[in-house]
Amino acid sequence: MLHESNLEKDINITDTDITFETILQEKYIPQKYIGDIKKANVLIIPNEGFRDNEGYFFPECTSEFYMFLKNHEEIETEICIDNDEFQKIELHADIIYVATLIVQYEVLPVVTSVIASYLYDKINSMNKEKKDSNASVHIIVEKNGKSKKIDYEGSIDNFEEAMKTLEQTIFK
Repeated sequence: MLHESNLEKDINITDTDITFETILQEKYIPQKYIGDIKKANVLIIPNEGFRDNEGYFFPECTSEFYMFLKNHEEIETEICIDNDEFQKIELHADIIYVATLIVQYEVLPVVTSVIASYLYDKINSMNKEKKDSNASVHIIVEKNGKSKKIDYEGSIDNFEEAMKTLEQTIFK
């Protein structure tokens, strides 16, 4: 289902069975950090497989993104992989790829603003204009045991506005 807005070409919303509870049962979850992971309302989760490679992968800027999220006290963020199993994908493109997140619905507005700030900081450090830069962002939002996956592929300039248009209506 596409979200109905003037930015609908940038956003795709689908139902998903992925929840915080199902994530906890994934084999990539480091059991030694399970207590911290259970307390989090934002989890960074890996993508499975990449091209012909098996395993779990994160976009190249994930460590930097994780630290950016950890600096915001309004959200409890954890990454769902053990340090020695962390593998990153380096895609040399003009698109900023953000690691896949699962978030509790209550913190979605904060997370949206934090991601927008991260994207703005990232393009500023690259001396680019936000209207000329693109992002790929995937967020799974859980509310009352039901989840929706938001896939955003579009201009960094439009990201925050596009996300704000769906925050109140995503579960209606």
